[in-house]
Amino acid sequence: MEESKEERIIMTIQWSLWFLFPLSAFIEHVNFTFLKPVGYLLLIIAFILFILANKAHGSTNKLKLNASPKPNDSAKLVTNGVYAYIRHPIYSSFIQMSFGIAFLIGTSGSILIAITSLIFYDFKSRYEEKLLIQKYPDYSPYKKRTGRFIPETFKLHKQI
Repeated sequence: MEESKEERIIMTIQWSLWFLFPLSAFIEHVNFTFLKPVGYLLLIIAFILFILANKAHGSTNKLKLNASPKPNDSAKLVTNGVYAYIRHPIYSSFIQMSFGIAFLIGTSGSILIAITSLIFYDFKSRYEEKLLIQKYPDYSPYKKRTGRFIPETFKLHKQI
C-alpha cells in the first residue's frame, strides 16, 4: 500500500506533535498547576475511549490499527461499539490525551501544542472522511448520525 505525499506529510506532523510535548516542559517555567486534576481526568477518559475504540475496531476488523488516513483495502466500516456514537474515537482519545498531557505539564507551550493537535486531528479526520466516503457507500448516512469527536447530543437523548 503506497502512501501519497499528503499521507506522508500528515504522518510526519502527527508524530512531531507527540515529540514536542516533552520539549515544552523545558522551554517555559510558568505552570498552570490548577489544571492538573483536569489533566488526570482527561487522560483516564482518553485511555478508556481508546480501549473501547480498539475493542470495537478489533471485533469488526482483524487488522492492526493503522495511523495512516488511507483506509485499509480489506477493512470493513466500523459502526458498532463506541463508533455508533463517534466517527473518530481514536482521534478523539488522542486529542483528550494531548490536553491531558498539556494540563499536567502546565505550560502555555504545552497547551498550544494541544490546541495544534486538535486542529491537526480535525484536518486529518476531514481528509480521511473524503477517502472513507469514496470507499464505503454507507459512510455518508453514518456520518450524518454520529459526531466527529464527541457524540451528537440528540443521539445521547435517544439512548436514555
